[in-house]
Amino acid sequence: MPDRRKLFSKLTKNAASCSLCPAMADLSAILSKQNGSIHTDLIFIAEAPGRFGAGRTGIPFHGDRSGDNFELLLDHAGLSRKDIFITNAVLCNPLKDGNNRRPTSKEIANCSPFLQNLLDLVAPRVVSTVGGVGLDAVNRLLGTRYKLADVIAKPLPVGEFILFPLYHPSPRVIHTRRSLLQQKKDFKKLMRTLSSAKS
Repeated sequence: MPDRRKLFSKLTKNAASCSLCPAMADLSAILSKQNGSIHTDLIFIAEAPGRFGAGRTGIPFHGDRSGDNFELLLDHAGLSRKDIFITNAVLCNPLKDGNNRRPTSKEIANCSPFLQNLLDLVAPRVVSTVGGVGLDAVNRLLGTRYKLADVIAKPLPVGEFILFPLYHPSPRVIHTRRSLLQQKKDFKKLMRTLSSAKS
């Protein structure tokens, strides 16, 4: 079998040269060594790079307030970026009038092969989606129809891995949907799920 690092390098080059989405054809795909370890049991799949976060820094969940909250949650759970991999349903930063916008279903579909190839390459034991768009992307791959509110922080065996949906750690979500305290509890449950999956 080809070396995993060489396969990942090829995947990052293919993502960098992708121009399927007209609105994002001139933007950079956020997929590199800065996403984390390809030798991991845990992958996080979020929505898309944010303009002040990964769209600027090249590092998923880093550089903006959502990134600060995510890093706080990682630390609370005893996780390090070097031990996990973080990616997005859409690899480029979708914008409208200079502001972040929700990716379209077509954009999610265009990025699906990159996500599938990444999951095949890493073969994680646990896949944790972060927000509804991340869950939508996995639903597309699996042919499932999970709704975030129904499965939040529930371990769902789905074949090759356990799916563990989380809410997004954005300030808006923390204030209106899922408090930071509750999200800390969710991350602790994620760690228990990961531990069980590895045993």
